Amino acid sequence: MPNFNSDGVEIVYETFGFGPPVILCHGFAAHRQQAWLANDWQGTLAKAGREAVLFDHRGHGQSEKLYNIEDYSIPIMAGDVLRLMDKLNIAKAPIISHSMGALITLYLTANHPDRVEAAVLIGIGEHMLKPNRDPKIMAEALTSKEPWNIEDEAAASFRAFVDSTRSDHEALAVCTQGTRQDIDVDALAKITVPVLVVGAAQDEFSGSVEPLADAIGGAKHATIPYTSHHSVLAEASTKDIIFEFLGLPAPEHYEHSW
Repeated sequence: MPNFNSDGVEIVYETFGFGPPVILCHGFAAHRQQAWLANDWQGTLAKAGREAVLFDHRGHGQSEKLYNIEDYSIPIMAGDVLRLMDKLNIAKAPIISHSMGALITLYLTANHPDRVEAAVLIGIGEHMLKPNRDPKIMAEALTSKEPWNIEDEAAASFRAFVDSTRSDHEALAVCTQGTRQDIDVDALAKITVPVLVVGAAQDEFSGSVEPLADAIGGAKHATIPYTSHHSVLAEASTKDIIFEFLGLPAPEHYEHSW
């Protein structure tokens, strides 16, 4: 599997198809297989004449695991994306992102607009405009020896998700603390890159997308019916809306014969 050295950290990546690249940034505790490959984002983009660039964030999937909080700030993880772009000679590209990946993409959009052609932010909403809750709640849940006794509903849900993806609990417990940072709302209003905020109607973590889209200069928004925080990536209409926003041909979806 291709990998590269991102300032001392091994990052695993893949590319699919040919044409102008589109970068895909997965969410917390996920990886490129679970988020994108399993839902054929790479195939759908390839059919639209684009190259899909997938990778595992540090601490996730097949990329290197780190165990210090300072290794997981949003600016540092955004640096991995920029170095991947440099590795592949990508000067500028649209980025489709989910959850934590959307926070990283939002940082890039605000601080490196020359590298982001357009930003699609899936699975974040109004809750990110509010003060962060104590990240130790999630960290303790991820490393608990008795997950059945976790009382916090969101932490229990993510612990189950981490278990299902067979991820490194210790690395992610550190990551969830390192990536917690308050958002500079004033900086959002100054964003000039085209932005689409996509929410899930039953998102149990993120809240409504409208307040976040309103805070971002010129952003558009859409909400996908009957979807949750994680299932939204598998919904065909999610691709339909995103491809239209990016000016891509309407996506081809698998047709079942039963």
